[in-house]
Amino acid sequence: MSRLLIFLISIFFFSCDSNEQVYQAQGEFINSNNIKIGTVEIVQQGSGSNFRIHLDTLLPGYYAMHIHKNGKCESPEFLSAGDHHGLKPNGSFSGDFKPIHVKNEVSKYTGKLKKFSQIIFLKDIYLNPDLESTIMDKDGSAIIIHENENGGKRIACANIVKKS
Repeated sequence: MSRLLIFLISIFFFSCDSNEQVYQAQGEFINSNNIKIGTVEIVQQGSGSNFRIHLDTLLPGYYAMHIHKNGKCESPEFLSAGDHHGLKPNGSFSGDFKPIHVKNEVSKYTGKLKKFSQIIFLKDIYLNPDLESTIMDKDGSAIIIHENENGGKRIACANIVKKS
């Protein structure tokens, strides 16, 4: 009986001993007038990362959203964020979200337009700075929201920083 108890206790301690770090990041979306319009929280998980996006003031419609290779959000045009993250010779890139849809729904409780809130998983996007496809390299990364689902003008930006 005591051997079984020792065995079970040792299994418990070994299973609780994990050196795996949880990589997390965050950012605040600002519009071209430098006004905060939302947040993003990111957690690396398995074969990619989960992005929890909250946006407060976008008008209803479809918008393109991409990760860009520099962690700089200088308004009004956000050109400081650079090109798309992970741009490949064939024109594809790993930091591409599917177009987001801000719905034209009114809350029955507040009588106001509902805010955009969604969790989006991106495969092969990592926060671990030791991995090749990390978005947490020396120049950081930013998430850009474009004016329509096909791209166009950059209307919002979130500088991605390590969550403290």
